Amino acid sequence: MKAKTLIIISLLLLAAGLLSALELNLKTPSQYEITQRGNVILEPGAPALPYYGVRVLIPFGHSVQSVMATLSNPQPMSRNIDIPMARQQQPISMPAPDTTMPNPLIWEKSEFWPAQDYVYLGTQFQRGYQVAIINIYPYKYNPQTRELQVFEDINLQIEHSHNDELSRYQANMLRKDAAAITELCEYIINPDVVDSYLHSSRGRDYQPQSHLTRDNDPHKMIIVTHEDAMDWFADYAQWRTSQGVSTAVFSMQDIYATYNGEDNAAKLRAFIQDVYLSWADSSDPLQYVILGGDDELVPERGAYGKVWQTIDNRMPTDIYFSNLDGNWNANGNNIYGEPSDNVDMLPEVHIGRFPAETQAEFDNIFRKTRHYVENQTFSNNISVMFGENLNWNPVTWGGDYKDDVAQYIPDGYQLITSYERDNTYDGTIVWNAINDGANVMNHMGHANETFLMGQGNNTIRRLNNTEYGFLYTQGCYPAAFDQRTSGDGECIGETIVFVDGGVFAFIGNTRYGWYMPGSIDGASQFYDREYFIGLFETPNRELGKALTYSRVQNLNAALEHDVMRWCYYEVVLFGDPSIQAKLPDESLPYLSLENYEITDEDGDNDGSLNPGEALRIYPRIRNHEDWASAYDVEISLASLPDGIQQISPSLHISHLPAGGVSDEDAYISFQLPITLPFGIYEIELYVDAIHPVTQLSVGARRFTIQFEITLIDNRFPWDCQVGTRSAPIVYDFDGDGSLDIMYLDVYGDDYILSKEGEQTGGFEMDEEQNIMRSFAMGDINGDGIPELVFTSRTGKVYATTLDGTPVFEYGIGSSFLFTPVLADIDGDGVNEILAHSLDKKLYALKGDGSLVDGFPVTFGASLPSELAAADIDGDGCMEIILGTQSGELHVIKGDGQNLTGFPVNLQRSITGAPLVLENNRIAVGAGPYMVLVDTNGEILFETETGTATQTGAVPADLTRDGNSEMIFTTLEGKLFAIDQEGNILPGFPVITGAIFNTPPLIADLDGDIYLEILLQSYMNSVYAYNHDGSMVGGFPFCSDFNGNTPSTLVDLDDDGILRLVSGYSTGILVVNLRRPVTAKMPWVTYRGGLLRQGSYSSTGYVSSPDETIIPVQDALRQNYPNPFNPNTTISFSLSQAGSAKLAIYNLKGQLVRTLVDGRLDSGNHSAVWDGRDSQGSSVSSGMYLYRLITAQGTHTQKMMLLK
Repeated sequence: MKAKTLIIISLLLLAAGLLSALELNLKTPSQYEITQRGNVILEPGAPALPYYGVRVLIPFGHSVQSVMATLSNPQPMSRNIDIPMARQQQPISMPAPDTTMPNPLIWEKSEFWPAQDYVYLGTQFQRGYQVAIINIYPYKYNPQTRELQVFEDINLQIEHSHNDELSRYQANMLRKDAAAITELCEYIINPDVVDSYLHSSRGRDYQPQSHLTRDNDPHKMIIVTHEDAMDWFADYAQWRTSQGVSTAVFSMQDIYATYNGEDNAAKLRAFIQDVYLSWADSSDPLQYVILGGDDELVPERGAYGKVWQTIDNRMPTDIYFSNLDGNWNANGNNIYGEPSDNVDMLPEVHIGRFPAETQAEFDNIFRKTRHYVENQTFSNNISVMFGENLNWNPVTWGGDYKDDVAQYIPDGYQLITSYERDNTYDGTIVWNAINDGANVMNHMGHANETFLMGQGNNTIRRLNNTEYGFLYTQGCYPAAFDQRTSGDGECIGETIVFVDGGVFAFIGNTRYGWYMPGSIDGASQFYDREYFIGLFETPNRELGKALTYSRVQNLNAALEHDVMRWCYYEVVLFGDPSIQAKLPDESLPYLSLENYEITDEDGDNDGSLNPGEALRIYPRIRNHEDWASAYDVEISLASLPDGIQQISPSLHISHLPAGGVSDEDAYISFQLPITLPFGIYEIELYVDAIHPVTQLSVGARRFTIQFEITLIDNRFPWDCQVGTRSAPIVYDFDGDGSLDIMYLDVYGDDYILSKEGEQTGGFEMDEEQNIMRSFAMGDINGDGIPELVFTSRTGKVYATTLDGTPVFEYGIGSSFLFTPVLADIDGDGVNEILAHSLDKKLYALKGDGSLVDGFPVTFGASLPSELAAADIDGDGCMEIILGTQSGELHVIKGDGQNLTGFPVNLQRSITGAPLVLENNRIAVGAGPYMVLVDTNGEILFETETGTATQTGAVPADLTRDGNSEMIFTTLEGKLFAIDQEGNILPGFPVITGAIFNTPPLIADLDGDIYLEILLQSYMNSVYAYNHDGSMVGGFPFCSDFNGNTPSTLVDLDDDGILRLVSGYSTGILVVNLRRPVTAKMPWVTYRGGLLRQGSYSSTGYVSSPDETIIPVQDALRQNYPNPFNPNTTISFSLSQAGSAKLAIYNLKGQLVRTLVDGRLDSGNHSAVWDGRDSQGSSVSSGMYLYRLITAQGTHTQKMMLLK
């Protein structure tokens, strides 16, 4: 009845000339065309049919009185077709099994649905233009017969009448410029009606409301920010103006003081309305607004959103400041944006926000935005799609959503997909994609305020990319910049924009994003899709315009479906809305690091990268296929760690074609300082080229080059998977003139390794043993050939030849836990074998395995430490030194009796192995004391150490006074040095922070006049200390090979360089100390020598029984330190006496200075160069050569002087 009355009234008005009619005859678009534009019925449980959303421009100054759509010409489309059911939309980050059920009122009836043909959704205003919004339903579906039909013809009639008040309002709001008309015509179906606006000049009577608009000339863009930030925006505003976007900056404090409103957000909206209205008819109307700050600087407006049972009364929306018609709080309940508030949904201006607070954050946004606009770089051509799994019931992939959007990315882009569906997605891949540089990025997946694409705010802050693109995400809450959600922190969308790296612009949701399980018809998807259609298939290349386009294209759905209205409000742009997205540039190359090799061929060329070496990096640079040729490619190093210096020029390639790879022989050299700490290092390799058109950089790509500075010899570790507790023995076992390494496992099996780390021999015990400590080596039968001696927990003492042939086996019923000692205790020139057992007895055996007369010797307490042997009384026979758990120190002669003055009772358990000094005094660890006992049994001192000594002391004349000090570590990791007066040396004890279960070694490591202390921890980390307790430069060297055994310090390769050979839990480790062999190496293996006597007099037995080792051939060693300033030591060795010349040359071959020129003895020598030439003048920094000339030939090395 009401409908009939309306028709009668309308006819009367028409007859009276008071009404006008707008009639449009339309053809129904194809199903595909409608569906692709997002016009799909989203009512849960209903068929997901397409509908036709139309927007009709109403003539200027007229009000709509009635709307009628008539469908005709029905055509059957399909029979037996299944139309999918629209499912309940879900928040993207809250996946749940879909429980949507078909609506029985639809699916159980044999009727075409929907019954209604159209719905009129009212009118909206944009820039003075009035648009009627109508949804038409030409597609009908019968779910029982499964028939689909379409009405191909649509007649649309709109009756309207003139309205003076509306005319004046429209005249004031009207923009007639080409930009406004172009955007309008993109979404209306009757652009011919625009003429009614262009020819109307009546009614405009608006006057600026304040001095802020009266006193400023019109600008295309305004920025509003806090008064304290005004100056920060000055340069940016000037730059945008220079780019053709005239820009003015206004203070929020001025706005608050000038405009009325219920709160600060309302005052800001009133100001923007005033600016828009004041400049609307000018030649430079307002088009863009930047809200210059997060909600603590520039207010936000929270609006109402409701989807099913999810309600948010204060969803942040920046379109409150861009949609300037109407009242967002018409019902006065202060819940903004409700459907009952008659919100006008069409924006007058394009809006974006710079969500920063500090000057540094704003500067990052300014810098990244300018870089994006002003540079044509490789990232222009890269687009990345990220897609996660959205639901497992039903299976829903973000990759499917992104494939749908990807079809609108222009073909010129190099499209990269990172999809969980395809196993190409994870947080690291995402981080690298952003950090490598990309122009256009799009994401569908889970998020929250501080998490996005597998990233948190902390990982985002670690981005260091120099190419910046923009990112659009459908995830939940990443743009929740309001303080009531993110608190005092920042949401991840803010962070990724204002940090150093990241992106220059971000488009995302302030609340939940929405998707449809089992389908790509998610509400957020429709906005995402239209954004990229607008960006790349329409003239709306500006980020803000594309976002406006996306909203407008979804306007019909937003007015009918709550979930679409929610998304309409929540999507925000963090960035400048006037910035254009860059299209691909066909002139750009894409350069990447295909692989690289780092060598030490300018160092010792052993394949192990050590401090002090000059290294070469050989980068292979590829220019990818399907890109342009690269010109003037420059390859350089950057971000060098402190002390590392590039010493060769960067690489230049004049032309690298697409698909080409750089020369494999091209390299860049860099020098490591000798004091460089050990560990894994990273340097940056920069690869750049010149754009053939702009002659500017195509964008430097950065690649991380990683290398390890280590002391581990590259030939090791060697591992046999069987444990050991024995110190390896270094000796020329095969007689080929090169040293070998013998490894003894806990079962008694023996392995012989070459210095190359390859097993060359060995033998197995006849029966399994249990060897707890090291073994000894020496001549036990007087034939001049050494034998091997082992003791075992099985109660056996074994002696074998070097090839494993048994010499003897001696067994008792008690375990041997400690290292055997070889010593001549009877003065016959042949070593006896000494060992003590858990039965509290000391055994002395002859070379045939028989007991020496007077042995075994029984003690009243257990023997908890190693033995020592030395000729204490000077009678030509060695005595045996041992301590008991009850604190008695014994010195046993060859007949099994104590030396006069012994035993001495030290009152505490002797757990620190005895050490016999050069004067035959005996140092032992007794409880938490180091005790020195004279040859007559007198206790000279007891120095407290806090905790017990760990393994016993070693001798070292640190003070160079001719007397050895006692060097040892305690159970708590303290390093002590005590002189023979009982004084702890200055600088000691040293708190090492490590635990040591093997004793120190002593050698001159740097060629100066002082000895250094070398320690190896349980994890095989190496510590080196100077004579004053300070750490030697470049140490410690940290390792993670657990299970350290005692070590041997030796010139393994006969190259004049010291290496540390030790066992770890199941193998051999060799540490290249890169320190020269010197004449001062008093304690270089366990217990001082392979006889394991623990006495100063027994030292020097490593590769030869002589302490002086004559080199096999002349050798010139690497100078130390290197690089240096101003002094460095050059060590060399001569195999025979004769004339030798050592001289310094520059790289041109010119003689700088002669250091040595004359006759020298065979052996080791060294000279110091002070960086001066032969005239005494200081030379400049750079590379120099030093050359040794002898009768055997010429040897040359390089060194670097750095000032």
